[in-house]
Amino acid sequence: MSEITQNLPQDTSRGPKRRQSDLSVLAGRSVRTAILVIATLWVLVPLFFMVIASFKSVADFFINPFGLPDEWLWSNYTRAWDEANLRLTLPNTIIVTFCAVLGSSLLSAMVAYGLSRKEKKYALPLYTLFVSGLLVPVHAIILPLFIVLKAIGLFGTLLALIVPYIAMGLPLGVLVLTPLAASLPKELMQAARMDGASEWQVFRRIVLPLLKPGLLSVAILNGVWMWNEFFIPLILAFKPEVQTMPVGIVSFIGSYSTEWGLVFASVLVSTLPVVVAYLLMTRQFQSGLTAGAVKG
Repeated sequence: MSEITQNLPQDTSRGPKRRQSDLSVLAGRSVRTAILVIATLWVLVPLFFMVIASFKSVADFFINPFGLPDEWLWSNYTRAWDEANLRLTLPNTIIVTFCAVLGSSLLSAMVAYGLSRKEKKYALPLYTLFVSGLLVPVHAIILPLFIVLKAIGLFGTLLALIVPYIAMGLPLGVLVLTPLAASLPKELMQAARMDGASEWQVFRRIVLPLLKPGLLSVAILNGVWMWNEFFIPLILAFKPEVQTMPVGIVSFIGSYSTEWGLVFASVLVSTLPVVVAYLLMTRQFQSGLTAGAVKG
């Protein structure tokens, strides 16, 4: 029997093909791994230098800008906390960002739901009008904002930042949420109305939960922008008690000298709330960023 099996013709054509396939798979994995390593280093290396720089003195930046400091100045953090007024600007930034993200997300969901229920010939012009707000630069509307907010008595308050942020967050929210709202099964809304639910109840109990992934995407994108926004607080929040962190950090940058150690310490402190929020809501952030990536 063994002689018979030895005399049978062997299919040797699969061997090289399998080896080529294995090599291509290995090469693909190696390329992906290399890309991930490069991307990780691209993020972590600047973060490492930022942490090191936050402990340096002004002299260390000139003597050894990329090396370890001769003396680790922990006092940079206490000075940054006091001189940049972070104990006040940090809560202000949190309040403004939270209120603006919440308001813009809810209003965007309402607008998206309303546009998804209208006929296309009426909804499309309104949708285009909202989305066109993405093309308007902040510098073009800062003077009208200044005049209006001063006329209604909001200039120099936290509302002078929250209200414009909500309005500026609407275009992105409408752009993302309107297609999602239009794709929702209308049978669910019709069944709820037949059971006696009002339009608000349909929106709150059915539409809003189904839009959650899109809302998270909008909240992430708008929240990062609002947290780091500098120009609007610089103009509209002139009082020290209503300033946000980006404005406070710039106070260390002078015309003739800059306290770079304090700048990096302040920047590091300003990133901590965002990092903590991401660590606490990793799954929600990932589901929001990947919303709509897979269909079917």
